[in-house]
Amino acid sequence: MVIPSNAAFLGEAQASKLVQGCRIELTAYTGNTAFEEWHSHQNASISFLLNGNYQEELSGRNYKRIPGNLKFIAAGEGHRCSNYAPGTRKINLDLPDGLLKQIGVSEKEIINLFNQERQAKFTLLKFYHELNDEASHAAASAHIMLYQLFHPAETKKNKGERAPAWVYMLRDILHDEWDSQFDLHNLSLRLGVHPVTISRYFPQYFAATLGNYLWSVRIDKALSLIKGTDSSLTNIAYICGFADQAIIGNAVLYPGWDLSKNGSFNNFVLFQLP
Repeated sequence: MVIPSNAAFLGEAQASKLVQGCRIELTAYTGNTAFEEWHSHQNASISFLLNGNYQEELSGRNYKRIPGNLKFIAAGEGHRCSNYAPGTRKINLDLPDGLLKQIGVSEKEIINLFNQERQAKFTLLKFYHELNDEASHAAASAHIMLYQLFHPAETKKNKGERAPAWVYMLRDILHDEWDSQFDLHNLSLRLGVHPVTISRYFPQYFAATLGNYLWSVRIDKALSLIKGTDSSLTNIAYICGFADQAIIGNAVLYPGWDLSKNGSFNNFVLFQLP
């Protein structure tokens, strides 16, 4: 049995996002899912086990999958899973061949990426936390993380090292157009650098995912409005794209800060480049 790309994975999809043709899915498997038929997937896939455990037959071997296990299955490779523990959940990525060509990575290179397993797991966990993000920038943020997964940065920024010019240009774009819908390829054209470059070095220079950084920019805009206007928190939350004023309050609930006093946010500092 071949699982088509529109179905992607067996199990119950609890959350799913389509990014440049790649389906990123949080999949749950119940204890009643005791047995699967032998099957393969139309596309290559990556799975990261978050909770639970199960048995798997793959490439002539039997595996006991436990939380933290990361696996790659090539397109068309047969396997069978059984004896899922109740509450088993995986992050699954369905990888069409066209996407792999666009990103510039082969199935063989993906297997080699597992030599940097810790970094790959960290990126997949970030996917998990952003799966339910419906903000306008969410697609661009996930697209950047896809590139980060397959083209991880190899070096860290040295302390005191000045960032390249494109980083400052990107910072200005994100601050000036914080309420816009961003696209990785469009940003790449505007900055004059390859998408891989943006994806590789964004976490190093901005110390966050694109989604988290834009969230902090919106919080900063909200705090400026609180300090400089008489607008209600409800109206400020609406202007800054938050569903609820409580989001602003929760972001700044630190000792000595009081939402009822406009002058009480002087200690809030947004990340700044060197």
